[in-house]
Amino acid sequence: MRNDSIERSFNDSILTIVDYLLQRSDKAKIQKDMETRRNIRNDFKKIYSRNSSISNDEREEGEYELYYAFIKKHQPELFVKGKPVEIFPVDRDKSSFQVLNSKGFFYGVFKQEGKDAHRVTRAFDSKEEVLLNTFGTSRFEKFRGYSFFHLDDGKTYSLKDNKQFRFNLTQSFKPQLFYENIEHARSIVVKEELKNEVAIKEKSLNRTFMEYQIPLDLIGKTITINNISKDELGVRISIEENDIKKDIMLPDLSEVWMERISKHPRMKAAFDELVMDSRSIGEGFLAFYGMEINKEFQKRQFDFEVISNEEGSYIGKLYGDGCVKKLSSYFLEGEAKEHLEKLNTYIQENSKRERQMAKEDIGIEFMEMSEND
Repeated sequence: MRNDSIERSFNDSILTIVDYLLQRSDKAKIQKDMETRRNIRNDFKKIYSRNSSISNDEREEGEYELYYAFIKKHQPELFVKGKPVEIFPVDRDKSSFQVLNSKGFFYGVFKQEGKDAHRVTRAFDSKEEVLLNTFGTSRFEKFRGYSFFHLDDGKTYSLKDNKQFRFNLTQSFKPQLFYENIEHARSIVVKEELKNEVAIKEKSLNRTFMEYQIPLDLIGKTITINNISKDELGVRISIEENDIKKDIMLPDLSEVWMERISKHPRMKAAFDELVMDSRSIGEGFLAFYGMEINKEFQKRQFDFEVISNEEGSYIGKLYGDGCVKKLSSYFLEGEAKEHLEKLNTYIQENSKRERQMAKEDIGIEFMEMSEND
């Protein structure tokens, strides 16, 4: 995780390189040439290839920032306006691929939060042509804020995992990351959502601590570390919490912690952070975490939801194997959402009536028992 100073440094570097590359394009005096745009992308890759602290996602986003700055200044014609024929969410509400109809022509544009939409395709005569020529297929599914495209071999890919389409005018788009099928893709989306549920994480943490015989009552506490030693059995740590002293054994601990504790006697630390910096315990937690997520995915009863594809939008219900049961006919996307809202309202009102009737039945039964007494 980066600290604030590194983040600022990264952002400053991006701005500096933007200025450099824009100046380069001015000197070249061929701003609209495709080869120049390729050179800008290559310059970015060369500049950052030696910086191992930047992840691939960060590098790709930085590359897009440069590309956006370039076309914003030198190719304003790429920023077209028109009526969206269909919107394909890339990363929920943060970004989307949109098919626009402008003066009888259809364009594919990319829209990112805080930025203007810009073309990523040439003009076509229909929405289907835009999709087919850009993504290699016009068969798709929109599920929980993400868009997936189906290939003839049965595999599926998401726009979120393959954002290179944003540079389609510079280099033809070819997806790199795939799912085995749409059921697998849906499963991954839901499991990522489950990772945000605190109860699942806490349960996994408890199972991990029990496995390694670590006191559960110290979870979430700040402790004082009095002493640390290492032998063939592992790492022994003498700690103190609310004037209560304890010794715990860890199978291993990172050298960073070992040095920090030896240099700072009676240092305070978050107990969870200390323990989870043991490689063995960290790996154990991830294993339990994955098992708990899979278990929850298999047993959970999911609500009805709207799912869209090339045929239209329908109300469906997800099951633990990633399959969806279609429960309605096809509607326009907005209509499907309205029908889902009505269905949920009906279910809530019906459940409320059933609870009320159950209470009344219990009351009548109690009154009858009282009269018999």
